[in-house]
This record gives sequence, C-alpha cells and structure tokens, in this order.
Amino acid sequence: MSKQGKRKWVFRAHVLDRAGALTSIASAFSNEGISIDTVVGHGFEEKASVDGSVVLTFNCTEKEKDILVRKVKRLGKVIRLEERPYESQSLRKSAIIRTNRRLIPRDVAGETAFLTCEQVDVKASEWTFFLAGSPSELDQILERLETDGVVRDIVYSLLGL
Repeated sequence: MSKQGKRKWVFRAHVLDRAGALTSIASAFSNEGISIDTVVGHGFEEKASVDGSVVLTFNCTEKEKDILVRKVKRLGKVIRLEERPYESQSLRKSAIIRTNRRLIPRDVAGETAFLTCEQVDVKASEWTFFLAGSPSELDQILERLETDGVVRDIVYSLLGL
C-alpha cells in the first residue's frame, strides 16, 4: 500500500453485451478522477451463457473503491460486479512475451510457485512464451527478466478472476 493509502484493485463486471457498456464503466471512473490501468473485455459467449465481461485494474484508496463499487453496480448494463485486491490469490495474470533466449525453469520460478510457461514460437534468435500465474509472482518475474535484458517485448497481458 502506498503512502496515500492507495492500492491496486481489480474489478470484473459482468455486462450486457450492448454498445456503451465499457463507456459507461469508464465514465464512472472518470467522474471520480480515477484512472484505469488496464482493461480487458470480451463479448457474448454462447457456450458459456455469458453476455460479456470487463476486467479492469486501477489504483485508489479503499474508500474510493467502495464509491466506485456503488456507482458501477448501479449502471444499467452491469449485471454483476466482483472486486478483489490485486494481490488476491484467486486472480491469474497471463502474458505473451518475446525473449532473446530460451527460458529455463529457473527463469520462471517465483518465491512460492512456478509459473505456467509454454513456448509458443521460435524464430531465428527470438522466442515467444506464454506465461501465467498469480499477479504478484508474474509481475516480479517479468520485472526480473526485463532488468536482465531477456525480454524484447510483452505482447499482451491480462487479469482474470
């Protein structure tokens, strides 16, 4: 937690798959002066009988988060809202990264767990890997790989509940 009492949060809004669902959620954040760090969404999934889902990460105080919860839950296109602190063990984060060398098991060992690591592609001297795990473990490993100069690009990253 930061000096101002801010911490990172994750919302997963189950929404009606209608135009404007994401815009209305973003407006609620904007009206409170809170920036959204990341957003990932998907529309209607027939087999899962789900209209749509939007996953957002952001930083704010608990009081500000509670205000956002009330505002987002009142939105007409939001069916249900789940909230979690970013450190929650029920969250998973994934990333597709390009590296300048093949990763070895030691590269993807966190403090308490190994990440899921799958080689997706290799071209000349560039490897592409899919990584997944808890956000706190994955963030530390990605930071270490970037600091060591191994990461060329992080192509995509998301959180799920």
